[in-house]
Amino acid sequence: MSDRGHMRYGPEGTLIFDLISDYASQVVRSLGIPVYQVRGTNMFSLENKAIQEHANLFGQRMYKVEVDGKNYVMRYAACFQQFALAKDWKINYRNLPFGEFEIADSYRLEQSGELTLGFRLRRLNMPDLHVFCKDTEEAKEIFRQIHDRIYSEIQKAGEDYFSLYNLTSREFFEKNKSFFLDLVAREAKPVLLCFYPENTSYYWVLNIEYHIIDKNGRPREIGTVQMDTGNARRFGISYTDRDGNNKFPIILHTAIIGSIERWLYTLFDEALIHDPPLLPTWLCPVQVRFAPVSEKFLEKASELANEVNSRNLRADVDDRPFTVSKKIREAESSWIPYIVLVGEKESRSQILSVRIRRSNQIVSMNLSELINHVASETTGYPQRSLGIPVYVSQRPIFST
Repeated sequence: MSDRGHMRYGPEGTLIFDLISDYASQVVRSLGIPVYQVRGTNMFSLENKAIQEHANLFGQRMYKVEVDGKNYVMRYAACFQQFALAKDWKINYRNLPFGEFEIADSYRLEQSGELTLGFRLRRLNMPDLHVFCKDTEEAKEIFRQIHDRIYSEIQKAGEDYFSLYNLTSREFFEKNKSFFLDLVAREAKPVLLCFYPENTSYYWVLNIEYHIIDKNGRPREIGTVQMDTGNARRFGISYTDRDGNNKFPIILHTAIIGSIERWLYTLFDEALIHDPPLLPTWLCPVQVRFAPVSEKFLEKASELANEVNSRNLRADVDDRPFTVSKKIREAESSWIPYIVLVGEKESRSQILSVRIRRSNQIVSMNLSELINHVASETTGYPQRSLGIPVYVSQRPIFST
């Protein structure tokens, strides 16, 4: 019922999406600079000179809309909205550097043959951060911090990057060789330099694309950072320097973890390397499933699940009249990381037999030990409640 290249999410998928969005926000706030979260429109007038000039640089991959005889473009990143706000702010040198951030629904009219689930889409959600810097030296310092953070995030996800450095100015490269050598040293592997023809009209002097190599051997760009020397002037964004003069800031564009969809692609790519496949515990919609062996033990299973949920974790109860083996099989097919059978022994001894997906082991522990174990795998990551009924029987059968 939609255009191609638009993803949909059921209740569990929406929880995953929201958790990644929360994490993207958390990451940008850890950079050590003020970051102002904003929210804006996703449709912009092509009659505006700055919008038209910027849109012309993007090429033909734009959704265009005609309303009341006027032409608009759907945003393909958060640049327009954030620049439209920043141009109206009174900024002085003491305010810099600072960031503007939005998880922006963005639209790109990719060719239908190029579309890939979770990777190349026509509608994506970009955790877009723009950092406004006083000058090139400050921009290079923040750029290094972003570069390091992009790398640390992909390594935490269990993957690695191979980088493409796009440059529109050989002069900028020659003048800043020590900066480039520093970036490459941090990568500790070769990078590919791509020099665009001189005097191109791009607004950036440097654009790094960070690519994973997925399990099928394909390069996939996930993270990105750009150094923008043109848009502050184009959009009329200025600041007052120490001497009272108006100057145009350097703007860094970055999506540290890429789009929400591409980060999800990365996590599933990493998940499929394992046997059995698994997502990080903090991102699993259900982290612990309690499966009573009969109706007699449903109350006990519910008590245990409620205690887990009260600790900002996510647990449910498979209360359906199925065999134990079927309950285990369905929990495993849902990639639930911890499965606990609840029967006579567990009710009497308070010692639980916990099936741990990551290690393919069954481990004995009490409830406090289980909670501490799961909590140790989610520390430092966003938390959200389950958001669906605790009893599996009360839910519709979610189909894809």
